[in-house]
Amino acid sequence: MDEPETLSSEYKSALFQHQNALQAEAKMVLEDLQLIKLLCPLGTTRLLGSAALGLMVWPDIDITISCPGLTIDRVMEVMTSVYIHPRIKLIRYANEVGRFNPTSLALDDRYFFMVYYYALTGTEWKIDLSFWSSVEEHPEPFYDIVARQLTEETRLAILWIKDLWYRLPAYRTQVYSVDIYDAVLSHGIRTPSAFDEYLVERGKPAR
Repeated sequence: MDEPETLSSEYKSALFQHQNALQAEAKMVLEDLQLIKLLCPLGTTRLLGSAALGLMVWPDIDITISCPGLTIDRVMEVMTSVYIHPRIKLIRYANEVGRFNPTSLALDDRYFFMVYYYALTGTEWKIDLSFWSSVEEHPEPFYDIVARQLTEETRLAILWIKDLWYRLPAYRTQVYSVDIYDAVLSHGIRTPSAFDEYLVERGKPAR
């Protein structure tokens, strides 16, 4: 595939501007829903993912709430105001506790919600809420490693690759953001074509 191995200054600027605009809108979405204020009384609440790392290319927010013994009744009580918010289009819920836990690890018992919010800008946001019911704070080692290793150079490489991938059918089904983070931070990948090679070596589809 013929493509430049360096970014133009215009494209660099566009990537960062888009990221910053999404991050600013994510903050407005959270404030409109008063989501952090609602969730904090339930337990340890963390904003994770691209919205926290400054790696946004599409409207997605990830939040975790951890509290041993947290029940679905208590979660639903707090989620009521989210359900009735006028800008909420859809909410999906998955019970991943006990026998329904896909990892079978008690550590990973959770009540999982995917919330779809329709912003004033016309953008549809997906907000993933993980209510971990077995721990005081659910460990997020990969996220913490990424946060420590990010530099301006690696952030730009990640944004570049994500910008080309997030619209492709294989993204989030076979190729994930964690693949991009690992490639850039642990294997020195800096271009989309090099990322294609990284994927092929691991038996995953390239573009």
